[in-house]
Amino acid sequence: MLMVRLCRAVEHGIAWIGAVVAWAMLIPLIAVSVYDIVGRQFFNTGSTRLQELEWHFFLALVMLCLGSAYLADAHVRVDLLRGYLTVRTRAWIELLGCLLVLVPFCLLLIIHGGDIALGAFATDERSRAPLGLPHRWIIMSALPVGGFLLLLAGLSIVARNGLLLVGHGVHAAPEAGRPPDDGRQG
Repeated sequence: MLMVRLCRAVEHGIAWIGAVVAWAMLIPLIAVSVYDIVGRQFFNTGSTRLQELEWHFFLALVMLCLGSAYLADAHVRVDLLRGYLTVRTRAWIELLGCLLVLVPFCLLLIIHGGDIALGAFATDERSRAPLGLPHRWIIMSALPVGGFLLLLAGLSIVARNGLLLVGHGVHAAPEAGRPPDDGRQG
């Protein structure tokens, strides 16, 4: 089925981006954090740029991996009853949650985050700290890009759960520990 193949391609792309970003950001984040902490604690040195770089790496890591975390069901859920619900009921809840909460939230991130990033680019915004990092628009661009990746993930989840609800036999998404479905029963 074409829709399942399209969902699978989108999900694999988002998962790949999430994995690349995770490795590209996590290792430098750890290295910069350790270097900054050791320098401040033992050598009485500190750096505003290093501290800002830490939160830049962290923001990029979080924003650019949200979509892949959602697809893997690795995000925080406050579901006391989810395990007791039928697959169809969970699919309805996921579908409605995506359409009523996730999609509008992602659109806000894309639109307003994009405005913020463009404004920072247009004014060449930099850190308020005298020795802080320049080019603040680079990190602010993670807001609309992360929102877009999360929106794609959410739309894929909507499609998968919609297909399940109309009886096309795909697995409900997301489900922890289950790789993206190829549409085959099993």
